[in-house]
Amino acid sequence: EVFTTLTLDAFGFLMDLGFRVVRHEQTLVRLESDAVWVNIYHGRSSYEVGVELGRVDRVELYSLFEVLSAFAPAEVSLARFQAIEADVLGRCLSRISTTLQRECSALFRGVDGAYATLQATSARLRKAATLSAQFGAILDLADQAWVAGDRSRAADLYESAAPALDEGR
Repeated sequence: EVFTTLTLDAFGFLMDLGFRVVRHEQTLVRLESDAVWVNIYHGRSSYEVGVELGRVDRVELYSLFEVLSAFAPAEVSLARFQAIEADVLGRCLSRISTTLQRECSALFRGVDGAYATLQATSARLRKAATLSAQFGAILDLADQAWVAGDRSRAADLYESAAPALDEGR
């Protein structure tokens, strides 16, 4: 149970905030306080090191990327960590933990205002991802048509992807 040990070493500060381990597996540790739950995981095939959190009394889930985007945008690259070796995994967990402890303590305490900020950021990110999924291929085709000089086809394609363009690319 190397992952559990490394996770609890890195995220021990949560115990001081009233969290307790409610579940641990080979690649997942779940901690809960009276107000907040936190999942820390290590992807089985992707080796991604990730964190999810939300409030206990609500149906919500926020990713590490969303949390960092809202509270530590300069550190958003931490949401892309992957690790295979235990020493690298430990360093990744430690860097993520240090940033979250420094920048996101209000989330761990369940502060409603912090969650309102997170929800607003998350909604914006999720909308952009949805629009990209819906219209990304059309916009690529429109760009190709424009470069090829087929202005009429490009205009038709851009028009069909207007919702994505209205939000900005």
